[in-house]
Parts: sequence; structure tokens; C-alpha cells
Amino acid sequence: MTQKQLLESVLLEIAHIKSHMPNGELKQMQRDMEDLKMNISDLKYTLLNPENGVIVNTNKNTDFRTEMQLNDKDFQSKLILLEDLKRWKEGVTKALWILFAGLAGVIIKLLSDNLR
Repeated sequence: MTQKQLLESVLLEIAHIKSHMPNGELKQMQRDMEDLKMNISDLKYTLLNPENGVIVNTNKNTDFRTEMQLNDKDFQSKLILLEDLKRWKEGVTKALWILFAGLAGVIIKLLSDNLR
């Protein structure tokens, strides 16, 4: 193969590559990549924002739950105390009803004895 034929074959290949190159596809791909870069930046900002990012809110939620778990023991003890007070009140109420019934019986007995 002569040098002239080699150059002609290279020129033909270059012409073929040029004719088959994507016309607007490369520019569209470049725009898509820029959009993707902006979306990733927005996502990164949403996740890592120090004021109200997802990670900050997750940490706040974790702190709140930890505090609630610590206070849960105190809450449970107060709940048990409240149940004890309710049982005591029910017992006192029953005793008072028995006392009033007995007192009413004594008053009725005294009135019936005096009226005869």
C-alpha cells in the first residue's frame, strides 16, 4: 500500500466518523450531565444542610427518643403511683358507703324504737 492510498483511506475513515457523529446528542448529554450535577448538589444540600437537613433532623429525633426513654422510667413510676391512689380511693369509697349504710340503719332503729 502506497502512502497516497494510506492517506486516502485515513481521510475516508475520518469522513465516515464525521458523517456518523451524533449531531445534537453530545450537547444534550452535556446538558443532562449538568442537570445531574445540579440535582446531586441539591440532594447533598438537602441531606447535609446544618440547619434543617435530613441528617440534622434524624439526630434531633434520636436525641428526643433517647430523652423520652430516660423519662419513661419516671413516667412508669408515676403511673404505678396513680393506680395505687385509684385503688385506695375505691377502698375508701366502699368503706364510707358501708359506714353510711350502718349509720342510716342505726338512725332508723332509733326512730322506730322512739315512735313505738
